[in-house]
Amino acid sequence: MSNVKNKFDFFEMLKIYGYSKLFLCKELYISILIPTIYFYLLYFIDKEQMRNLILEICKLLFAADAAVLAIVISGFAILLSVSDSNFLFFLNRRNLNIKFFFPFYLSSILWAWHAIFSLDVFLIASINIKNEIFQVILNFILYLYIAFFIYCLLNTVSLVRMILRLGFEKVRLDETLGNINSKLITLTHEQDIKKQENA
Repeated sequence: MSNVKNKFDFFEMLKIYGYSKLFLCKELYISILIPTIYFYLLYFIDKEQMRNLILEICKLLFAADAAVLAIVISGFAILLSVSDSNFLFFLNRRNLNIKFFFPFYLSSILWAWHAIFSLDVFLIASINIKNEIFQVILNFILYLYIAFFIYCLLNTVSLVRMILRLGFEKVRLDETLGNINSKLITLTHEQDIKKQENA
């Protein structure tokens, strides 16, 4: 029983999926690059306006977090519902189930964490401290916050590519099963002819 639980543990699945796919990917590089430009522009914004801007961004992105999280979970549920038992068995036999299904789990975890991060940033930005060091820390937190959001967004977009690959594997399986069925029908027909000839 414990082996089954470990199999579906997040970190166990991540180990099979590959840590490198999280960190050595273009999604991470883009999510670091884009906020770097914003981070430079922050120093030209008034401190009070900056605080209000952060609060508005947090409200907006928290709503986006909840919406996209719901979409990812719904999309995964629909994907499972349209996948028949033969296809799921085929993926399991080829050890492709984690490769194709774990990204949905990962994406939902990322959006959930970003939603929590949104609340944290909102609370920190609400603190009434007029200090230069605090402002620098706040700017850096905003940088991480935006970078994390872009990473989550790009990770979710990559699910489209995953669904396309999943569809390709489904077509391969259907073609294989179709060939097997046609061969079985031909073989059965030949056996019936032989029985009639022998009779």
